[in-house]
Amino acid sequence: MSIQKFLSTGFFVVTIAYAYVSSYAGSEASYYYERALIQYKYKMYDYAVESLELTLSSDPKHFEAANLLAKIYLDHYNDRVRALQYFVESLKINDNQPDIHLEVGKLYYFFSEYSKAIEHLQRTIAQKNGVYAHYYLVLIYNLQKNYESAASHIVVCNAITLQQIKPEIEKAQAAQKDNNTNVAMAHYKKVLEINPVNREAYVQLAHYYRIQKKIDMAIQILEDCKKVYPKDTDVLLTLAHMYFEFKHPKRREYFIKQAIDLCKVAIAIDSSHCEAYSLLFEIYKELGEVPLRDEHAAKYDVCLEGSK
Repeated sequence: MSIQKFLSTGFFVVTIAYAYVSSYAGSEASYYYERALIQYKYKMYDYAVESLELTLSSDPKHFEAANLLAKIYLDHYNDRVRALQYFVESLKINDNQPDIHLEVGKLYYFFSEYSKAIEHLQRTIAQKNGVYAHYYLVLIYNLQKNYESAASHIVVCNAITLQQIKPEIEKAQAAQKDNNTNVAMAHYKKVLEINPVNREAYVQLAHYYRIQKKIDMAIQILEDCKKVYPKDTDVLLTLAHMYFEFKHPKRREYFIKQAIDLCKVAIAIDSSHCEAYSLLFEIYKELGEVPLRDEHAAKYDVCLEGSK
């Protein structure tokens, strides 16, 4: 399509939009807002922003306009700062918006302003007990090493999603028995959409990606799992194995360091976990660091003796 035709088509749509909304012009604000909705529908975001700003100029308490402005800045301009400003302004007008409190909580989490994020996430829960508010509280409390509070929100997530995820888990397990990997993975992904703290879904997806030799994707899944379960030594050591397996051509040194660090974290949590010493032995063996190799071979033997 030529640029001239594109522009003429665009102006035609605007003209139609303006004619369409004229019947809604009971007030100036409603006129601009209805016009913005049509412009947004046709992905004319610059025009929509202008109309929404005019809406707020005409009616400063029009929180729907503030919400749509925030959505445009967040989804289409990737401007989290402006999005947050408009969401906060909307909540000043109308505090009873649990979904907007959730969006604000997520944005404050992104900007590492955890106290403000917690405040809005708790407001979300007070108004509507949604799973994602609990999930983001889990992430924040884990970052703050408040593991007890994080665990309490994991319990709530599992409880309020139990009936929803049950059929998905059953379908995934049935697909596993039939060796239908893609179907099983699709159901486990659906489980995580419903309940983003479901440990089984993370672990199974990582397992399948590993089988498919998509180690980078398996690592990402387990990194997400680690944010929810930072003290789960099985998750930490599985992730360590994957970092060691990942023969990245340019970042091999970085991935080996990640594997070593994860093993050390697992040992600090549970020194009786013999697998950590075994993996460190293999890593140092590959690196040719003989003293460290032998040290962890000895620690592995001691660990095995202690577990008898």
